[in-house]
Amino acid sequence: MRGVAKAVLVAIGMLLAAPVIAADLPTKKPAPAPIPEPPLPSSWRFEITGYGWATSVTGNSGFGALPTLPYFARFTTLLEHLQGALMGAIVARNDTFIVGLDSIWSKIGGGGTIRNRDNPLFGGQTDLTLGEGITTGFGGVRIPVGSPNLSLYGTVGARYIYSGTKLSITGPLGIGTTQSVYKNWVDPVAGIAGQYKFDDRWFMNTLADIGGWSDSATGQGLASVGYNWTPSIATTLGYRVLYIYEKQNTGYTFNFEPRSFRYQQWMYGPFAGFKYSF
Repeated sequence: MRGVAKAVLVAIGMLLAAPVIAADLPTKKPAPAPIPEPPLPSSWRFEITGYGWATSVTGNSGFGALPTLPYFARFTTLLEHLQGALMGAIVARNDTFIVGLDSIWSKIGGGGTIRNRDNPLFGGQTDLTLGEGITTGFGGVRIPVGSPNLSLYGTVGARYIYSGTKLSITGPLGIGTTQSVYKNWVDPVAGIAGQYKFDDRWFMNTLADIGGWSDSATGQGLASVGYNWTPSIATTLGYRVLYIYEKQNTGYTFNFEPRSFRYQQWMYGPFAGFKYSF
């Protein structure tokens, strides 16, 4: 009986100690919450450039029944008659794509006195104002090349051209007339855009395109060398050539004079730019 009693007491003690032993056993901890990954920085880089183009112009122009006449003006001559100008470009690119917009607007004007004694308006005054706007938009895809320092893109886009001419003539008696011609058109273009990095500071940009329709044509080429003063600020110096040709025939006036418009122009010269990137 004593043995049975001892066995019962031992069993009771083990039962009482079981919760304490179980409390000492290691328990399975919940899995830690995942650490949020920081968002990857955008691969797009944006460039805003303001520039000045010391362009000379040459070409020929005519409208209506008037003959097509040639013209030429050096940059120094244009600068004397400059009434306003604005030039700039915005470009965004990554390792695969590029998009951009380049815009030029200028206005020149001048006046004079009619000195030809055979002209019935001899002694009268003339006032001429010329306005021009050129905007090119483009997009492209990167062309794989072997050099890691060269980014080359094939591009397509469109060029919008605006031309406005206003001529006022006032006779010696104060009687005068004003004639004006305003034209605008759009040409498709295709070309290439490239950038080569010599090192972290020096780089070179190139751009070329060509396009047009059956009665129009346009094209340009430029090359520039730049220097990065900081990761965000750079300056560039280069040379640019731009060609525009347009011919429009829009019927006749009430007295059977043609309403044609003929325009051909080369613009060329050095340019300097200030670029901000982010």
